[in-house]
Amino acid sequence: MSGPSSAPGKFCALAWVHRFTNIAGQIQVCCSSEEYDNNVRDSAGQRMNIRDQLSDEQILNSEFMKNVRVQLLKGEFPELCRRCQITEETGGVSRRMNENQHFAPMIADLVRGTSADGEIAVAVKSADYRLGNLCNLACRMCSPHASTPWAKYSRPMANPDGTVRFDHLSFDVEKQDWYEAPGFLDYFKAQVQQLEHLHFAGGEPLINPKMEALLRHCVELNAAKNIMLTYNTNLTRVPDAVKALWPHFRGVEIYASVDAYGALNEFIRHPTRWNDIDKNLRDLDENFDRYGLRSVEVMTTAQLYNIFQLEDLYDYLFENMTRVNKLPKLVDLHVPTFLRSQVLPQELKSLATKRLEAVLEKSQQRMAAGLIARREAWALETISGAINFLHLEDRSHEMSDFLTFNKMLDQLHKKNTMDVLPELRAWLAQKEISELKSQGPSLQL
Repeated sequence: MSGPSSAPGKFCALAWVHRFTNIAGQIQVCCSSEEYDNNVRDSAGQRMNIRDQLSDEQILNSEFMKNVRVQLLKGEFPELCRRCQITEETGGVSRRMNENQHFAPMIADLVRGTSADGEIAVAVKSADYRLGNLCNLACRMCSPHASTPWAKYSRPMANPDGTVRFDHLSFDVEKQDWYEAPGFLDYFKAQVQQLEHLHFAGGEPLINPKMEALLRHCVELNAAKNIMLTYNTNLTRVPDAVKALWPHFRGVEIYASVDAYGALNEFIRHPTRWNDIDKNLRDLDENFDRYGLRSVEVMTTAQLYNIFQLEDLYDYLFENMTRVNKLPKLVDLHVPTFLRSQVLPQELKSLATKRLEAVLEKSQQRMAAGLIARREAWALETISGAINFLHLEDRSHEMSDFLTFNKMLDQLHKKNTMDVLPELRAWLAQKEISELKSQGPSLQL
C-alpha cells in the first residue's frame, strides 16, 4: 500500500483539508504527530487555541501551516511529521499514506491550488475533535493529560520533593473541557455543512455527553447524511442512544483500542473488563448494517507489555468476528519511551521477533486460504513494521525506568507486572544469577 502517484513529495492531505483540536483545545496539525510538538503557532510563536475563536482561514493559511505545506511538496518531512516518517522507514503504513488514499480524488486539485508560498483556498473537509480528557480508564501508557482517572495515580508516583518523577505524568493537568468555550457550538454548527469527515476521540468520546449532543446537531442541520463519522474508542461502553444516531450519517467507522486478549488487556488498560470488550465487539459484528457501520478495526498499541503475546488477540478476532476486521492494526508506541518495545535487551527482542514472525506467517496462510479478506492485506504490513521498529533503536538503558515505573504503579493497582511478562521475569532472574556469580567466592559467607 502506498500513497497515490499523483501526490508529489511527501504530500499529506491533512495539511490541506483537516482541522484538529487536541484534548486541551490547542490547534495542531494532526493527532499522529502530537508527540513531536505539532502545535500550530501564530506569528508571535504562540500556540493557537480554539478559545481564540480563529477562523479556518487564519489557521490553515498561517505562516506555520504554509511552511508545512511547502516542506511536504519539496519532499521533506517536517520534524513534527516524525512519527509518519519512522513508520514509513520501517515498512509500516503511516497515517499520511492512509489519508492520501482517502483523499486521492482531490489531491491533484489541492496541489494545483497551492501557491509557491504554500497558501491555499481553505476548505475544511475533515475535522478531529478530542473532547477533553474525560475517560473511564487509566491505561499504563497514558497520562493525566488524556485520562481523568490518571490523576489519582500520578501524585503518589511523584518524587519525594513533590516534583514529577516521570515527565509524562504531570499531575497539574486539570479537567480539560474546552468544548464548553463560548462560540464553539456556533462554529461547529457552521462547520458541519462543509464536512465530509468528522472524528471524535478523547479521553473516551463514547462516554462524553457533548459528543452525543454534537451528533444531534449534525442530524438536526441535515448535515449528517454527508458526513463519515469515525471514532477512536476503548469500546468499554457503547451507549444505545449513540448507536441510534449512527444510521443518520453517511457511514460510521470504529477504531477500537484493544491492546491484547483477555487478562493482559485488562492489565494494560486498567480497569477494563474483557467481558465488556467482547460483548461490544460481538454487538458491532452482529449489528454491523443496522448501526450503519462501514468498518470496525482493532487498533493495537505495540509496546513492551504486549509484544510477546499478540497471537492470542489475532486468534480471537479470527475465530469470533465476521464483519469486524479479523486482523488488528499494530501501532508502535513512541511515548513514554521507557515503554517502547525497543527497551528490551537483544535476546528478548529476538524472541519477540520470532513470535511476531509466527503471527505474520499464520495470518498470511489464513489470507491465502481465503479465510481473511484481501482488503485487510495492509494490516499484515503493520506486523512487519512492528518488527522493524523493535530493532530500530537500542533503548535497553531505559529498562531501569520501566521497572521503577511499574513497581510504583503495581503497588497502586495491586498488580504484578512480572505476572504478565514471564519472559522478562525469567531474563531478569537469569541476569541476577549471572551478576552474583561474577562477584565470585567473596559472597559465599
